Amino acid sequence: MHFWLIAIWRTIPRRWVIIALPIVIPFVLFAGWWLFGGLFQKPPDPKLLAARAELRQILPAAHNGDRAAQYRVGIIYRDGLTGQVDGNEAARWFGEAMKRGDGEAQLALGELYARGLGVRQDYARAAELYRSAAGFGRNVQAQYLLGDLYAHGRGVALDYLTAVDMFRKAALGGHAGAQSFLGSMYENGFGVDRDPTEAFVWYSLAGERAAVAMSYRPDIDPRVALEKLKSGMTRLQVRDAERALTATRRKISRPAG
Repeated sequence: MHFWLIAIWRTIPRRWVIIALPIVIPFVLFAGWWLFGGLFQKPPDPKLLAARAELRQILPAAHNGDRAAQYRVGIIYRDGLTGQVDGNEAARWFGEAMKRGDGEAQLALGELYARGLGVRQDYARAAELYRSAAGFGRNVQAQYLLGDLYAHGRGVALDYLTAVDMFRKAALGGHAGAQSFLGSMYENGFGVDRDPTEAFVWYSLAGERAAVAMSYRPDIDPRVALEKLKSGMTRLQVRDAERALTATRRKISRPAG
């Protein structure tokens, strides 16, 4: 059969071939892409499609002043759930929700100021927002973040005493990161007298959720710190610390971050 094809090809005038090439080549390329291109394309991410659908659904409510919808829109933009991070839009919607009394939005906006995402980085402004959320809203994450600013002197004067106070409140609220940081402060005497018993208590509690604690302070492994601490304590000190741990555990209100 290929002989017939060759014969037909030889009968076609060369000028026709030259004239047809600009039309035929794009057609052939398009046909090849249409037939085989799909083999190399990634299928749409279901999570992205779901987030985009959710955003379309809740935007009208957000525009109408629904603070829960406004906060959620902010989360979608902040975390790039639709495929692209938009800090400006996140800050805008968190701000709108905060005006309507949403404490979580207030905290989220503070974190944007601390990161400099969508707004100019401003630790002092972040501290104001954390302080309000930590006090009025009793938000343990805000308490932890405010304590962290005081512990490092970011946006506020370096103040270990205030840092310890904030960490203690968050730790009693079940914040694993605050528990770990508090253990370190008692072990090293930052803002407080060195106290192995208190350090034992907070390292022990943080060690129960070590992965969570280390997501805040990767440089502190509460389990390793606890074992090191115990190696320098007497049996009597360990026994007293275990009693203190039992008493403190009763005061923990709920697990948190």
